[in-house]
Amino acid sequence: MISYQKHKIEKAGRIVNIVFNVIFIPLFIFVLIIAFSVLITRLQSGVPSVFGYTQVEIASASMESAGFDVGSKCFVKSENPQNLAEGDIIAFFQFADPNCSVPGMVTEYNYPQAKADSSKIVFHQIIMVETDVNGNKWFTTKGVDNAEQDSVKIYQNYVIGKYLEEENFWSKLITFISSPTGLICLVVVPCSLIVASDIYQIIILSYNLRKSKYEGDDW
Repeated sequence: MISYQKHKIEKAGRIVNIVFNVIFIPLFIFVLIIAFSVLITRLQSGVPSVFGYTQVEIASASMESAGFDVGSKCFVKSENPQNLAEGDIIAFFQFADPNCSVPGMVTEYNYPQAKADSSKIVFHQIIMVETDVNGNKWFTTKGVDNAEQDSVKIYQNYVIGKYLEEENFWSKLITFISSPTGLICLVVVPCSLIVASDIYQIIILSYNLRKSKYEGDDW
């Protein structure tokens, strides 16, 4: 009787351990990487991103005729500012350093340095690109449905990313992580595995204590 119960408990324990090691540990490491990436990018740039991808929500109707409805979400990917050109759609902090707000104010020692991470995030199209004396880019932007261009020129360091026209693996993965299903897979399932593992350890401990107490009895 004892051997049969022990065999069943040990078999269940092995299954739990296998599932725990094969699924939870890699998943836990992956979640840690994602969380670390979100935290670091949030601290550095003011917006959370994963592997250079940032999800933005359209807040106005200024890009509606281009297919971006209010409340919809899309992805931008960090891009080398030197590769950005007229016609590109970008997300950026609508910010101008008061000490250096236009390319003409730039010198070897004077350039935009103030952080913009608390400024409004805008999703507009580049209509003009300028290069300052240091070789850095400045962008004039405009909502395609707006009558006027944006009021400030955007320094390259204030650009969050370029619109990702076609979804890829990473954008789909981030979308999944943000969904209820992703929450279940990345939070509920791992937590369930932890609970199952703890319950198994409690059962084993209880079994061993009982066996030690009644050693030699036929129960």
